[in-house]
Amino acid sequence: MLRSVSDVWGAGTYERVAARLAPVQDQLVNLLEVGDGDRVLDLATGTGEVAFRAARRGAIVSAIDSAVPMLEKARASAAEQGLDVLFELGDVEYLPFEDGCFDVLVSNFGLVFAPDHANVAAELGRVACPGARLGFSAWKPNRKLGELYRRFTEEPIEGREVYEWGREDHVEDMLGDDFELEFEDGTLWLEAESGEELWRLFSESAPPVIALLARLDAAQGAEFHQAFVELYESYRTADGGVRAPRRYLLVLGTRR
Repeated sequence: MLRSVSDVWGAGTYERVAARLAPVQDQLVNLLEVGDGDRVLDLATGTGEVAFRAARRGAIVSAIDSAVPMLEKARASAAEQGLDVLFELGDVEYLPFEDGCFDVLVSNFGLVFAPDHANVAAELGRVACPGARLGFSAWKPNRKLGELYRRFTEEPIEGREVYEWGREDHVEDMLGDDFELEFEDGTLWLEAESGEELWRLFSESAPPVIALLARLDAAQGAEFHQAFVELYESYRTADGGVRAPRRYLLVLGTRR
């Protein structure tokens, strides 16, 4: 059994999933116009892909995550690439940084997993300097996935209320006092040869799926496996292979 949030996010080979998120990582850094000398904070950095993109543009980059294995991988990767990123172990609900010390705050499907949304919002406002740019991505609810997961757990697969960040009204409630906000809808396409290929990816590399499997017995796990594959096979294309959409909200903001 996985004992904590840190255990969950340190499980598996998350960099394989992170590679699938590359289009959104690029989108965030481009829209935020990260440039030379910008003081950037990458929240819930994971294996550091957004932080690396910012560092390559000459930004002064800090990155925070609560999972030690993730940070170890990120530090090793930064060293291999010759990138200067300050990685910190910590919680996005209680950031270990001074007030108003960042020009850019960014998170790719990361900060949305923290359970206390109000604390996350307060900390974003606190560490952003006047005029700072904010950008993060959040999954929108997926009806088919939701129905699948409810067959095996009463909790949302990706954490309590995580999909709330995919609603514009919730984001306005949380951040509208401190940030001028804009929203963009996006779709990330998951492409594979088969539903079984996606099952291998998510069951070995996606922390929420790994955590659910740890709670199921062998028979339930086999049933979940079959149902997952069948769901993604429903997205099979006429040309062969599977192409499944995952809708997300891109939130952009400027500190008032």
